[in-house]
Amino acid sequence: MINIILCGKLIDTAVSCTLLPTLERYGGAQYFSEKSLKKYGGEGIKYLVYDCEKLPQIELGKGIILFKNSFISSEKMNIPNGFLCILEMKNSHAAEILNGTQAAAITCGTSAKDTLSIAGLDEVSATLSLQRSVPTIDGKILEPHDFTVKLLSKLSPTRILAVCAALLLSGEDSTVGYVI
Repeated sequence: MINIILCGKLIDTAVSCTLLPTLERYGGAQYFSEKSLKKYGGEGIKYLVYDCEKLPQIELGKGIILFKNSFISSEKMNIPNGFLCILEMKNSHAAEILNGTQAAAITCGTSAKDTLSIAGLDEVSATLSLQRSVPTIDGKILEPHDFTVKLLSKLSPTRILAVCAALLLSGEDSTVGYVI
């Protein structure tokens, strides 16, 4: 099972409302927050998604932490080495927390400085660019490349990038493109 922690205000559903239906298509997900417990998909569950405002004590070997733009915290957090982090470059609170840690992090945005960026976007598809080598949750290294994303609805660049970053780090094959 692949563990994904969404970290930010619980009322901020900008990413989760796209991530959860997408994960349903990619093996199923079980979603937990302090207010909700839901299952997305059939019998199998490939992903466990925990939505929280502050990171809990993590005693798992590996996973993904996706920092929402609503994340606000000033306390240092212990992020295990096996966890990969996703954040927007403009998310200064998350960047500050990660500064000085050994956590592997990728930034998402529209800048050439971002690890994952949008190269092209229209109403039904997007082309994304992975601009640096990144590890997957299984320790494989993804080399820089472009890939396509079929959009089932109109989505903001923030949602597209966050969801695709989670799929990439999870090891989902991007050479065939994604559907979100």
